[in-house]
Amino acid sequence: MSTPLSHDTLHPQESRRHLRWVTDRQGRALDSTRAGSADDLLARVPPDDRPALGTLLASTGPAFETDLHLSGLNGPGTQAEPRWFRLSGEWQEAAGSLAAHWRISAVDIHDLKEAQTQRDVLQALTDASPNCIKVLDLGAHLLSMNEGGQATMEIDDFEVCRGLLWPTFWQGEARAQVEAALERARQGERTTFEAQTATWKGTPRWWEVTVGPLYDTRGQLRHLSAVSRDITSRREAQDAVTALDAFVAFTEAAGAITDVQVLAGAALQVLRATLGEVSAAYHTLEGDLWKAQVWTDDFSPEVVARLTAGIPVSSPSFAEVRRSGEVVFVDGWEAEQEGLAETRSYGAAAFSPSFVGQSVGSLLTMGTRRRAWTAREQAVFRAVGRSLTLALERAEATRLLGEHRLELQARTRALEGFAALTHDLTLQSDPLALVRQAMEMVLSLLPPGYANFWQLRGDTWQATTQVGTVGSAELQTAIDAGFPAGQVLSLDRPLQTREPWFQDVYNPQQDIDPALVAHLGTVATLPVLVNGVVLGIFCVPLFDQRSWGTADRVVLTTTVRSLGLALEGAQGVAALAEERRKLEAANEELEAFAYSVSHDLRTPVRHILGFHALLRRGLAEHLDEKSGRYLDVIEEAAQRMNTLIDAMLELSRTSRLPLRSRLVDLGAVVDGVIQTLRPDLNGREVQWKIGPLPMVQGDPDTLQQVIENLLSNALKYSREREVSVIEVGAEEHEAEWAVWVRDNGAGFDPRYQDKLFGVFQRLHRHDEFEGVGVGLANVRRIVHRHGGQVQASGQVDHGATFRFTLPK
Repeated sequence: MSTPLSHDTLHPQESRRHLRWVTDRQGRALDSTRAGSADDLLARVPPDDRPALGTLLASTGPAFETDLHLSGLNGPGTQAEPRWFRLSGEWQEAAGSLAAHWRISAVDIHDLKEAQTQRDVLQALTDASPNCIKVLDLGAHLLSMNEGGQATMEIDDFEVCRGLLWPTFWQGEARAQVEAALERARQGERTTFEAQTATWKGTPRWWEVTVGPLYDTRGQLRHLSAVSRDITSRREAQDAVTALDAFVAFTEAAGAITDVQVLAGAALQVLRATLGEVSAAYHTLEGDLWKAQVWTDDFSPEVVARLTAGIPVSSPSFAEVRRSGEVVFVDGWEAEQEGLAETRSYGAAAFSPSFVGQSVGSLLTMGTRRRAWTAREQAVFRAVGRSLTLALERAEATRLLGEHRLELQARTRALEGFAALTHDLTLQSDPLALVRQAMEMVLSLLPPGYANFWQLRGDTWQATTQVGTVGSAELQTAIDAGFPAGQVLSLDRPLQTREPWFQDVYNPQQDIDPALVAHLGTVATLPVLVNGVVLGIFCVPLFDQRSWGTADRVVLTTTVRSLGLALEGAQGVAALAEERRKLEAANEELEAFAYSVSHDLRTPVRHILGFHALLRRGLAEHLDEKSGRYLDVIEEAAQRMNTLIDAMLELSRTSRLPLRSRLVDLGAVVDGVIQTLRPDLNGREVQWKIGPLPMVQGDPDTLQQVIENLLSNALKYSREREVSVIEVGAEEHEAEWAVWVRDNGAGFDPRYQDKLFGVFQRLHRHDEFEGVGVGLANVRRIVHRHGGQVQASGQVDHGATFRFTLPK
């Protein structure tokens, strides 16, 4: 008889993990080694598993192995959950007194089964995840990928990419990010970044990628993990918001910016923000070449060089857009046929024209490396092109208005100089003294240079008057010696044509030794006519190259014409009066023009506000937040336009109203203005320091307007202070009173103090301090009409002081 196996030397936990039975084919125990007691194996098997075990026991096979639950293994009277065991059975034929039997051993694999179950659950969750989860070897070769990740990456069979080097799935900057993240993972660091690459089937997508180390049970680095999450929808939503913000910003900027290149640059930003990987440029027509003025920074240096050098108007696509005047889209771009071999990397191009008068004067162009434009890209490009065209038209209108304003100012300065010359006619008997005064006045209004008055003495041009240094001793010697008539084109031509000659780019080869005048940039020569005869040539060379603008030409021509009239002496008195009348009429005409333009602008602004209100009411129930924002932008812009119109009317009215001069108590004016401003202080703490103020001669209404503008400005720019301190005082001089207003507010950059009194000039953003930039222009105009001057000084964040003078 065989000796029964015994577990008497095992601990309870050990005896539970390793069990043995001897049973017959019905599972009845012939001998049991579990804690020394005999029991039936089938009694330990849950009812659901008994049929399967019974089938194995009843079989005639020599052995079996199966995994199943066993219960009641913690001793008599205990309750425990069934545990997994692996049963191995071996059939033994009868031997001696022991009948044929199964010798069965059981090993506790419960923890192993639980771990396997957890791994299966984890694997199921991993496979179900849409994130692409990869295991890499330390060389970054692909070892495994979850099923959900394979679907996301559009991989039908993982075997086609098993063992591939994972960084080869990425290109350019993205590949560099991948390589860097892998290197950090090998150092034990985890890295997350965002990059773009295509799926296995070529679909472009954005990914959030996390790369990290994988360790074995001993803590040794064995593998790398890479988890890629598809964030394409999020990035597209972000891009859509960015594009919308860019459109709104461009719309808002277009209403305030007049610089053409800044507007074009904003349009290019909108295209990039909206469409992504496109290249764009803005071109203007210069002669027979389209020259790029602004371009996106993704162009290669080779392409930039070609764009800036200029593209011939005969280039087929450029010629077509100029001929048709319509937006042109070119799919399948052929660089060689276009004569632009540098652009061979592009597959499609687009052109949007803007007009100067009746002809195309500028182009917005766009290129992509794909071979065709989508409908969305075409729609966006058309919209940006239309917006840019409207913005450029507004900028041109503003430029023309600015030129009218500059012309008005130039005429005013020339009129003042003309008045001085007329006054000096009664005091000066020397004509050249009048010429000198005219030169001094002109040079005070122009960049650095000098002036000569050339007269013919026989066959020689002699400089009879000079103001300023010529910048060269050799040139001065040559001027003193004189130049032969007929050999100095700059002097001969005005003598012959009796017309001014403004040379924007001076050519020294046409006059005298080029080495003597190489330092001159531009020259203007004007004939001075006295009684219909050319008395001499009024010559103004400037050291820097510059174009003679409208204002420059008006100043010079008006001054020289006035000089000629003044030199005619008594015979020219009537002519002087007529010229003054014409100039004053021109002033009144320009003032009337500004007044008329302001009135004419009212109607379209009312239409905008009216239709805005109708649109808001009509969409009331369907108006989303973004559309509401757009309507708010329209309303704010229209309201600001109304404010600008009011300011233009007020500015025009200030110049047109007659002055009623009488004795004015400035102290009483200041007190009255302070009382009118008190209700607007809204509880602010304001410390007024008012010194003694004089009685002055002037118009009380307009002087009150001066004080009101200065004090309201002081309150506005000091409102961020805990205590606003505003001082008003006066100083007495020999022939005038100097009045000043000082505050402790935001101040200004002193480099730009000359701009303060210009119309619509502002040194602070509108969202910091409201206003339209007309108040100080009114102050200067009123003070000038009283015969005084204005001045401002200040430092950023250290307050400002405004001074004006009034004659006694």
